[in-house]
Amino acid sequence: MSSVDGTATTLEQDTPPGPTGPEATGDPTTPTTPTHTQTQTPAQAPATSAETATRCAYPDCERPTATTDRPGRPPAYCDDPTHNRLAAYRRRRDLARRDTTPATSPDPTSGRPATHRPHATGRLRADELAGQIRTLTTDLTRSLDAFAREMASLGDVARAEAQVEAAEADAAERVAEAVARAVRAEQAARAEHTSRTEAEAVAAEAVAALDDAEQRLTTSQTAHAQAVADADAARTQAAADVAAAHADAETRIQDIRDRAAADLDRTRADADAETTRIRATADRERAALTADRDRLAAALQAAEQAAERDAAAIAELRADRDRLRDDARRERDELTRRAAAAQAETAQVRAAAADELERDRAAATDLLEQVRGEAAARLAAEQQTAAERLAALADARAEARTRAERAERQADELAAELRAARAHLLPRPTTSPE
Repeated sequence: MSSVDGTATTLEQDTPPGPTGPEATGDPTTPTTPTHTQTQTPAQAPATSAETATRCAYPDCERPTATTDRPGRPPAYCDDPTHNRLAAYRRRRDLARRDTTPATSPDPTSGRPATHRPHATGRLRADELAGQIRTLTTDLTRSLDAFAREMASLGDVARAEAQVEAAEADAAERVAEAVARAVRAEQAARAEHTSRTEAEAVAAEAVAALDDAEQRLTTSQTAHAQAVADADAARTQAAADVAAAHADAETRIQDIRDRAAADLDRTRADADAETTRIRATADRERAALTADRDRLAAALQAAEQAAERDAAAIAELRADRDRLRDDARRERDELTRRAAAAQAETAQVRAAAADELERDRAAATDLLEQVRGEAAARLAAEQQTAAERLAALADARAEARTRAERAERQADELAAELRAARAHLLPRPTTSPE
């Protein structure tokens, strides 16, 4: 009965902690742009018919459902082992992503692709959802244990075990699907954290580059735009293998930055080294984010002081500062919208989990009542049969007693007749004369 908890624990432990890829299924073709799963409302549900009820529930599969003689819910998929609830969910998610994923367009002011990132609070929501799923799993496991014990006490153990196993497998599959959603939300939060760190590093590099001459600043911005374009191309090309793609993208970005460092001073080289160190230790040292923000504020203040001393570059410096503020404001608005969407999706997942649990409990209660009724009927039939056998045995005993008494009387009569015959046949004794 502990297979449900084991399924949830295995999904959490086997999920890579990296911030790349929002899916816990390991799909190598999944982009880093988060997508929203389209939930089918009751108004969009297909009409119920005999053909739909006997057809496989896997998308685009026209084969009939598999037949089984086991008790419980009828199967919803064909005899193909790859067609199950989790595979169908992944297929529907991929089809929805193809229809809803927008193409990314570069931002003309920053030179970076305008991709949407989830809000940082998505991870907290995912943790809360995972805790609720574990609680529901524990409650369902206890209910199934009590259900199995009660059914075993009724006498039909084999049938009860088969029904419990079917219900447990269905519950484990639903819990695995819910845990996969929670893990994907957590990975999306990690991706947002890494993207924000990269954006802050790019801003720090841009401000540090303002200390150089106008020609060096133009050259560094061109090199940075080229680096971003090359990184995006490498990320798109390496989508088939996530781990290898990230390693290759990091190598290409580092090579481009090394070539650009030849035209910068020692301050730019130190900033690149600090950026690389922060990216390598971002997951283990999150407290360094506050220090990075303080350093960024100090760099901005130094850039403003340098702009005041340099009358020729003050206009361009102010324009860059305004552009950075606009980008931050747009990103904040986008993150707020993503947070609202994440909260709505969490509420939908929670409601779906509650509905499924209620349906499972109702089905278990109905099945228990049915088994109790069958056991009571079988017990009444056995009691009636035993009563009939006892009555027949009592009749047989009475008849045997009557026969024994009749045989005893006949034996007494025969003994009396035998004594009379002997007395009649034996000669009488004669008296001798005196």
